[in-house]
Amino acid sequence: MSIEIILGDICYPKSEAIIIPANTLGIMSNDVQKRIIKDSLKSVSKEINNFITNNKIEIGDCFTTNAGRLKRRGLKKIYHLVIKRLQSDFTSIYIVEKSLMNVFKILIKDKAKSVSICGIGIDAGELDKKSVARITIERCKRYKDVLDIKIIDDNEEFIKECNEIANKLGIFKKEQKDVVSRLPGVSAK
Repeated sequence: MSIEIILGDICYPKSEAIIIPANTLGIMSNDVQKRIIKDSLKSVSKEINNFITNNKIEIGDCFTTNAGRLKRRGLKKIYHLVIKRLQSDFTSIYIVEKSLMNVFKILIKDKAKSVSICGIGIDAGELDKKSVARITIERCKRYKDVLDIKIIDDNEEFIKECNEIANKLGIFKKEQKDVVSRLPGVSAK
């Protein structure tokens, strides 16, 4: 089992599950969420609307949907972390950390083998990328022995921060440091 940090698109995860941010209303209009809806041909959106209509969702919760047409890419489930009530609301580091704790427990319960996660709460004007990177790496480190974990995001600053924190914590084997350092905009120490 391992942790990889990749500058790229979460819609091409090469894992059986992905973790993305969500809100209590199921509105998926942010960048990552829009791409998921587009690539799944809106079947995920319909499933979310059905789930939210029939269940009470709270901040910090996690719910799952099928992958829609993303199954063609090997994806089985999408784990939606509820980090805010409305799309326009702010979130906090505390909420992101609480949501990450919840989702990893659910992944273990679901017997997942591999998961990809994007930067949760780092969209424009939201949380500090370094803080989110630290929390993400710390959470992933706890589960790296039972899950193959990929941190995938197209935000270069977030990926750079993840890489630096992972290197400081000694998470990578030497071979992984070399691979990660070749990614555009990422430097390994």
